[in-house]
Amino acid sequence: MPEKIPKLPSEIISEILSRLPVRCLVRFKCVSKPWRSLISHPEFAENHLKRTKEDTNANHYKIFLSTDLDPLSIDPEAYFDADDNLSTTQLKFPVSYPAYSYIEILGSCNGLVCGLFHDNPLIHIWNPSTRESRELAIPGSSEDVAFYGFGYDVKLDDYKIVKGSTNSTDGSNSETEVEVFTLKSNKWRTIQDLRCGVLLEGPGTLANGALHWLVRQENGGSKKRVMVSFDLSEEKFLEMTPLRGLTEDDSSWDLELKVLGDWLCLYSHYGLICEAWIMKEYSSEASWTRFLRFNGESIPGGKYWFRLLWVTKNGNVFYDLDGREVVFYNPDEDTARPFIIYHEGDWFESTAYIESLVSPNNISDGLLPNI
Repeated sequence: MPEKIPKLPSEIISEILSRLPVRCLVRFKCVSKPWRSLISHPEFAENHLKRTKEDTNANHYKIFLSTDLDPLSIDPEAYFDADDNLSTTQLKFPVSYPAYSYIEILGSCNGLVCGLFHDNPLIHIWNPSTRESRELAIPGSSEDVAFYGFGYDVKLDDYKIVKGSTNSTDGSNSETEVEVFTLKSNKWRTIQDLRCGVLLEGPGTLANGALHWLVRQENGGSKKRVMVSFDLSEEKFLEMTPLRGLTEDDSSWDLELKVLGDWLCLYSHYGLICEAWIMKEYSSEASWTRFLRFNGESIPGGKYWFRLLWVTKNGNVFYDLDGREVVFYNPDEDTARPFIIYHEGDWFESTAYIESLVSPNNISDGLLPNI
């Protein structure tokens, strides 16, 4: 009689699986029901995400492009060294939507991409790596909303969507109306008695558990750039942070906040000069450190508006040119390589996301199953 193969303890199996990439784990759900239960469990997804963020050798971040056709996922590290077909993946959006309808990306967090369909209006939270999604209705009209945000509340272990507006044109003397949706409660609720002091617009940039907006604040006839933050756990606006070292009244500087991995990044574009800083000590006025500066003359369309998408480990830069084209720039060689996007319209939305198993639906608590 053949000797029976010993069975590994559940803890060992879970430890081994947590070291594998998402694409493998999605396939391994079909191995057995116990494996499917383990890989689908929120605690396993959390442990896997933590290990993924700690792994600096592999590239787990991707660029998400949403067009009027099927969206694309680009591997930024592999793109410079591989054929386009090897570094890009065609994705299938979880719902169909009318041609030329406008989709605004509100942000990404822990592998989840949050997008707003203005025509419906509906919000979709989607994990491009696992293809899981969730659809949310928006109370009221999306046209009345001035700013949005999407992020993770570490204290409640829950994901939140923030939407808000003000009644005045500058936001200085009026109450800021803010509503918050939490995935676990599946409900919108209004936060009372909030005042921001400035007018916020567009999606907030998520970093360190807070959403951030870049605004100009008037003070005694002069204008200065400040960063406004909304703490997702405390659900309140924080003290405004000045952007030290920048020319406050120079309107020719185009400034934008981004997040690169876990770092809050400030990107500037002045003529053909491009610079970027990261905030190493969060909320510190003097913590901005410049890590990127070059002349964008070699970038097609570089004299016009463009957005920083990603910076690879070896310093190559990904740019979104006015929502119409993606360009990959090598500062060392001063060469630019356009990425051809096939779509019927003249725009796309873009964001960076990390590959993960986090589900927008399965966020309940509970012990890991035994295998």
